[in-house]
Amino acid sequence: MARGGRGGGRKPFRGKGRGRGGGGGGGRDTRSEPWSTIERKNELFESYYRMGGFLEEAEFEEMWTTLQADLPNSFRFTGTKSDALAVREIFKTRYIPAIAEKKFEGKPVPPPEAVQAFPDELVWHMKTHKKVIRRHAPFADFQKFLVAEAASGNISRQEVVSMIPPHFLDVKPGMVVLDMCAAPGSKSAQLAEMIHGDEEERVTRVANGESVDLSAEGDYSDDGRSTGLLIANDTDYKRAGMLVHQVKRLNFPNLIVTQHDASIFPSIELPSTDGRKKQYLKYDRILADVPCSGDGTARKNPNVWQKWTPKDGLGLHNLQLRILFRGLQMLKKGGRLVYSTCSMNPVENEAVVAAAIEACGGTSKVQLVDCSDHLPNLKRKPGLNVWKVLDTSSVSAAGEKTAHMFTNWEAYQKAKAKYEVEEPARQFSTKITSGCFPPIPKSPEERIPLERCIRVYPHQQDTGGFFIAIIEKLDDIKIAQIQNPENAAKAQRSQAKATTTTDSSIPTPDENVIEADATKEDADNDVPDVAGALKRKLEEVEEPASLKKAKADADAAPESTEVQTEEPILAANGSATNGSNTQAATPKDARLKPENQSQNKEYFEYLAADDETVASIMDFFGISSRFPRDRFMVKNKEGLSLNKIYYTSAFAKTIITQNKDRGMKFIHCGVVMFVAHKIKDKDYTHAPWRLQNEGIRILEPWASKRIVKCDKKETLHQLVMEMFPKLPKEGPTGLGEVGDQLQKMDIGCCFVRVEKDDEQGIPFRMVLPLWRHPGSANLMVDKDDRKAMLLRLFNEKDTQIINHVADKAKAEADQKAKDEEDAADAADVKADGDVSDGEQADEAMIAKEEEGDVDIDMDGDA
Repeated sequence: MARGGRGGGRKPFRGKGRGRGGGGGGGRDTRSEPWSTIERKNELFESYYRMGGFLEEAEFEEMWTTLQADLPNSFRFTGTKSDALAVREIFKTRYIPAIAEKKFEGKPVPPPEAVQAFPDELVWHMKTHKKVIRRHAPFADFQKFLVAEAASGNISRQEVVSMIPPHFLDVKPGMVVLDMCAAPGSKSAQLAEMIHGDEEERVTRVANGESVDLSAEGDYSDDGRSTGLLIANDTDYKRAGMLVHQVKRLNFPNLIVTQHDASIFPSIELPSTDGRKKQYLKYDRILADVPCSGDGTARKNPNVWQKWTPKDGLGLHNLQLRILFRGLQMLKKGGRLVYSTCSMNPVENEAVVAAAIEACGGTSKVQLVDCSDHLPNLKRKPGLNVWKVLDTSSVSAAGEKTAHMFTNWEAYQKAKAKYEVEEPARQFSTKITSGCFPPIPKSPEERIPLERCIRVYPHQQDTGGFFIAIIEKLDDIKIAQIQNPENAAKAQRSQAKATTTTDSSIPTPDENVIEADATKEDADNDVPDVAGALKRKLEEVEEPASLKKAKADADAAPESTEVQTEEPILAANGSATNGSNTQAATPKDARLKPENQSQNKEYFEYLAADDETVASIMDFFGISSRFPRDRFMVKNKEGLSLNKIYYTSAFAKTIITQNKDRGMKFIHCGVVMFVAHKIKDKDYTHAPWRLQNEGIRILEPWASKRIVKCDKKETLHQLVMEMFPKLPKEGPTGLGEVGDQLQKMDIGCCFVRVEKDDEQGIPFRMVLPLWRHPGSANLMVDKDDRKAMLLRLFNEKDTQIINHVADKAKAEADQKAKDEEDAADAADVKADGDVSDGEQADEAMIAKEEEGDVDIDMDGDA
């Protein structure tokens, strides 16, 4: 990844309220008591998974014991594969042996272990107990390394099972990918790495004039750059903000972040030419990691034990179905969608998948993909073809809860009818539909092979619980749009009322509308807290013989509203790929309305290819004419290059430009390439713009000017440890080979190249921005990233960063605070320096501006 010399410079986001509005299991952790003191017991939760036919009794006991234990800490090495392997080797050779040498109570201390389910030892977990960790210094050293590399973007602290779904998408560079429910962004990071591929290596070879195959292992036809695009979406504003915070450190120009309800995600318009009808984007790959009850997260989420009820999953089933169906609508023919949850409940898993396939027209339209040979070391169970649905009922809101286990839709209806006669006041969940139960095929050919789904139970490899289904779209789907049952009923009532007063051919305002905030509605209704020592009787209603025959079509079909769903498909290069779909229109449920400009709106305005500011910057750094000039963007309404200039991919520009005024909620796009360098004397610089860590590696292969080579590790150490070291105009600089090169340069920013050197212990190539001041030089890298580099490259844990300008300013301030009799001496001390008056003034100005640190990423635009 283009991470500017491994210094992304942002703190890692901590935590994930995994359910994302999913009710009891997945809500925010609001406990006041310590996690260790919470009783990991829930009678209803245990009864369902013990009696529901998921596992044999002995294996259930193993699973349940594991579910009650603490979850191991896990992490993943990120970025380009070569860089990730290099950081992994530092970790393996420096920290693993130190931990393995220790003993606790006479036994060896287990160090972190590679998770065998994933290739190349890039995923690790640690099972050592906290009381052992607290007693041994090697764990403290490892923790410092982990925190520093996570902040730099080289490590992602992520749960093991959460890493699984992107692997089954089979993403290649050049593909257009949608992550429908992306926050907080760990899976989006994996997808971005897959789209990126080995782009940096190919671009470097292309820029050097080498012959490169630009079609192997993906589409690199953009001069070695991946042509792919990732759209990461989340419906919640705060979670979308967390997503932006997480993905910014990827430094990935092929990324757009949006904020929309995934179940009605809007169709993205593409440019049409020659009077053709509107064209809409279809995706090669879609990840639908949907909101869920999160009962598979019980090892880290106390809400599961305190609040789990069967209504959690029942309340989310329809929302999950609508998200999955919308994803399948937007998927390209021949494309692949992965549906996943961190729940073990089949109502949220196999039932949703089966209902979606039936709604799409059956297995001739979409099919489950057998991926049993993918990730062969991943321990898994097949999906279920038969399951039971658990519900609770009560006579009053505060009354005793009765648990019911239903095997099929007809048994549920008969039980309700019976209670309506015997106990009319007894209330069941309003969320149970026929689609919650196992499908009954009309013929063997129409059977949905749900065993191709993947179940990962906690005991199999000491993880959380997870569900994954891989779906391939075989043909276009043009059928009913899944609708929220409450909204459907509302629409029917409105339509019935309208027919008594108006012409029935005129649609009513509520017809064919899906509420945008359906997530909240599904999540909040019918989720009482029934945890605790409540008496329950468990009724299991067996399947009658009559239901061994196929269900009627009416029972199998979900409630729906007819809409036109298929849209013409364009590839990333703009060429039509589905010529038959010329009559398509934006789905009614996903229609966009142009938004008025508001103070919360993000502006994305592209600069002209011949923009004077961009041209001057390109000339200053000697950037090849092959590097595109038309992809630079600013974020202000006027489209002026005031403070920051961003860079995006070509296809990201197409999407933003075509849809920014259609009501699409774009909240992030682009990598910061340049930031205005505010300096009083403009004569000092020909191009008063700073290179940024985020975009420097994208630009550097095409540069022929302002390049400084750092060949010695000790010189790199000095540049990292010292901020603003002095740079005299003549004579020895004290900065080694870097200082000699800087003396010959004009004032301004430059590239510092550090090549990989195994003999010196430089594990990968780095490119760092450096500003050449009149009397000093300074890497444009903040203190946290400097400390991470010192730890990574030199194993220095507590080195203090020296800031010459800040130290000098502090000394001057202390001196000035003395009485007036010492003022003359203070002036003499200042005059004794090695720099000229002009250089002193420049450094004083820098000290005032920088306030003792380097501002490399100011928020907002002037």
